[in-house]
Amino acid sequence: MTLVTWQSWLVRTFARGTLAAAFMRTHWGWPAAESVHFIGLSLLFGTIVVWDLRLLGVGRRIPFAALHALLRWTGIGFALSAGSGVMFLMTEPTEYVYNPSFHFKMACLAIAGLNAAAFYLTGYGRAVTSGTRDVAPRAAKLFAVISLLAWLGVIVFGRLLTFYRPAWCEATPATFVARCVPSLNQQ
Repeated sequence: MTLVTWQSWLVRTFARGTLAAAFMRTHWGWPAAESVHFIGLSLLFGTIVVWDLRLLGVGRRIPFAALHALLRWTGIGFALSAGSGVMFLMTEPTEYVYNPSFHFKMACLAIAGLNAAAFYLTGYGRAVTSGTRDVAPRAAKLFAVISLLAWLGVIVFGRLLTFYRPAWCEATPATFVARCVPSLNQQ
């Protein structure tokens, strides 16, 4: 299966979410989902920025353990953003699956997730939140920089989604990843 074939399969699969699409196409559906998405993103990014800046040495009087308790709001923010994001995807799958900005947004999201997993799996998460130090190790600071850059990428590329709409194309795209929407008879 090529990536272009996989993209076509994704579009067909997400287009089956007719209940989500029916809600989203109501008068208040899309604006409500946008609001939930941005509230979730604010919770998510706000707590991550505070945590990452603390890892980088800002606010050294604030204990790591106290800030770490805020990260439960990160999970809530992620759930709100992901849930509403899936609703956008199910409503207009061609606007996302073929959009290069969406590809970059998902790549940044994957980097952010892998970075967070690596932070905790390598032991830096336990070392920092154990309460025994007020300065993060150098490697933990690198995780913080990667996190900030990845989440900024998620926001920037998410915003660019509206400016880079994929065009329709007649033939199957010859590129590695389709950047245009193949005609309906090819999907």
